[in-house]
Amino acid sequence: MQKPLYQQVIFNLEQQIKKMEANAKLPSERQLLAKYGVSRNTIRIALQNLEERGLIYRLHGKGTFVSSIYLNRPNIGGIYSFSEEAKKAGKKATTKNCSLELVQPSERIAKQLNLEPCQQAYRLIRLRLVDNQPRIYSKTYLPEKLFPNLHLSDLENKTLYGVLREKYGQLSVLAFEDVQAVSLNEAESSFLDEKVGSPSLKIYRKTIDDKNLPIEFTVSLARGDKFIYRSKQYNDLTK
Repeated sequence: MQKPLYQQVIFNLEQQIKKMEANAKLPSERQLLAKYGVSRNTIRIALQNLEERGLIYRLHGKGTFVSSIYLNRPNIGGIYSFSEEAKKAGKKATTKNCSLELVQPSERIAKQLNLEPCQQAYRLIRLRLVDNQPRIYSKTYLPEKLFPNLHLSDLENKTLYGVLREKYGQLSVLAFEDVQAVSLNEAESSFLDEKVGSPSLKIYRKTIDDKNLPIEFTVSLARGDKFIYRSKQYNDLTK
């Protein structure tokens, strides 16, 4: 099965970047359009993916450049690399799908998913474990209009994104996260097998598809003693 165009562009650019010197300038968007023969939106999605992963950086008015340091860090939201990161550490990752129900989301969540006041969303509650120890407790909201007739049984022996792709033809492209330091309340601490008041990272994650439409909004709680948040920042030399 042939990969979607944006994935082909990402793969090709990544291979090219790895052969380039640090801080070398990449071709402009116009040059990339001519080279790959795809839409401007596809090029921008590819570049944003590479930037989010730390392979490139952009300077306003100057262009896009190869990053001098590439941090191959785990994704703390746990959607893309949770199992892989556990595997690298010689551990086994599992997911417990606790419940799935159709709900009327709050105004805040409806706004994140571009839902009208009358539209509903599925709420999926999951627990992510490593060697049977709880690590992440999450509530995921999925628009019913995009994923009709979603059932908990669909997730048996399959990843959430695998189901969204295979059953509904939806491809996740980018995810945006906000992270907040919080203390666990009684209900949250029971899920994560921690003491009430223990530190935790609260992660708000919004995922969009290859059409730039929001397909998921997740609120996760990650055990504070098991996760480290890393960020990469650039000095804007134009200011």
